[in-house]
Amino acid sequence: MKKYIFLLCMPFCLVLLSGCIKIGPGFSEIRTMPIHTNLIGIAGPPGEPYIEIIYSAADPDNPGYNVTRRRMVSPPHIFRNGRVYMTYRYAETNVGSVFSYGPSSYTKTLLRDFEKGGAEYFRIINHSPDKHIEFFFAGAETLLENRYPLPSIWHRRAPVYFLLYPDRKPPHNVNFHGTFFRFEGSYIGELTVTEPWSIDKVMALYRAEHDRSCEVELMVGGSGRRVKDAVELLGQIFYGSIGPGEELHGNEHIWLLATPNWMFVDRFEFGRLR
Repeated sequence: MKKYIFLLCMPFCLVLLSGCIKIGPGFSEIRTMPIHTNLIGIAGPPGEPYIEIIYSAADPDNPGYNVTRRRMVSPPHIFRNGRVYMTYRYAETNVGSVFSYGPSSYTKTLLRDFEKGGAEYFRIINHSPDKHIEFFFAGAETLLENRYPLPSIWHRRAPVYFLLYPDRKPPHNVNFHGTFFRFEGSYIGELTVTEPWSIDKVMALYRAEHDRSCEVELMVGGSGRRVKDAVELLGQIFYGSIGPGEELHGNEHIWLLATPNWMFVDRFEFGRLR
């Protein structure tokens, strides 16, 4: 008898429960956020400045907007921009009971923009009629809880960024998402670094990784992949060359923004916004 009563009551309960959960109106808007860009190393024959770099930079007089700047340089050169304003879409959905609504989920979608004024607009133009140059991307700076940057490309647990700028390394060891980085004394990862590495020395790492040297291994943080594998599997560009009269320009295969991917994934927690 109890079994039959349960079966009779179950449809009523389902209808009642379905009426308790309500999807309320959410909203969507375009937002901007200031963020740093990746470090780019450029190597090649020295001489009078023959490499032109055109790029976006945050407009100090108009928050939320970028201005276009340019500079002429000669190798070796490290391009380290300040900040740019990146644009993303923020969308929120409200889920609640019949009595009230509460924000419970949101999405952030990066709106990639490679046109002039966009966050990822940049051009590296080789104006030489006979010189080839090489470039590398040193990876995005991911801020730790203690606010020290930990770039996402490393060799032997040594972030490339700190090989170029050892004086900017954290003052203590760091365990970042299960990966241990040693920074005590003169150590950067597994390497002893007493002076900054030259651009040519770092370029040799990228060149060897590109050629699949068994002695060199550059890792991309977060993916657990070698740089070479990230290039083949994800279509990302970290190293390359620019011939005479040619240029490199921002595109979907280059991750210029120092933005960890986790900033732009769906977040959901019933009853409140994380």
